[in-house]
Amino acid sequence: MRSAARLLGATALAALACAAVLSPVGSAQSGSSCDERTLSQPFLPWHDAGHYFLLPGGDLEDVDGWTLYGGARLVPGNEPFYAHDAADRQSLLLTSGASARTASTCVDSDEATMRFFVRNTGSPLSLLVVEARIRTTLLGLTAETTLPLGVVLGTARTWQPSLPVLFGLSANQLLGGTSTVDFRFTALGLGGKWQVDDVYVDPFKDR
Repeated sequence: MRSAARLLGATALAALACAAVLSPVGSAQSGSSCDERTLSQPFLPWHDAGHYFLLPGGDLEDVDGWTLYGGARLVPGNEPFYAHDAADRQSLLLTSGASARTASTCVDSDEATMRFFVRNTGSPLSLLVVEARIRTTLLGLTAETTLPLGVVLGTARTWQPSLPVLFGLSANQLLGGTSTVDFRFTALGLGGKWQVDDVYVDPFKDR
């Protein structure tokens, strides 16, 4: 177990197909049906040249738009790479049983990856579970699904970027529609002490 950011499990793309739902800084490309977003390459030092946009509130300098459960809270201590801003000073703490849901954001049909920074200073037997909740509208009807995305193993105590985490596409999205997505982080197992920071989404179209 070399990394606290090893992700296990599948993204359940096959299940989604049958479901009703689901460089330098720049801006999102024309042709996107979502609002324009500022793009950057926060994971370039880890050989990921993708252009990502920061999830709303993803810098975790405050929790506006987030929903916190079970004692989840902001604590002093930013991820040390300052991928978003050198002035950032906080991160999200999740102890055993705690969880947090991000704000929702619009995603296009080819924006199906998210990535974040994470560490666990508690028990190496604990896990961080990541889920996506996708809402989509087709013919005036809105439907919702929740997808398990993967598990982060608690075996390293230093900050690291997660592996890219895939979330699935609904049939409506594949036809060119847009949906909204939010993500939930849950700390499982006794003794976990997880921190999460700088949550990004990658527009595939930019690659």
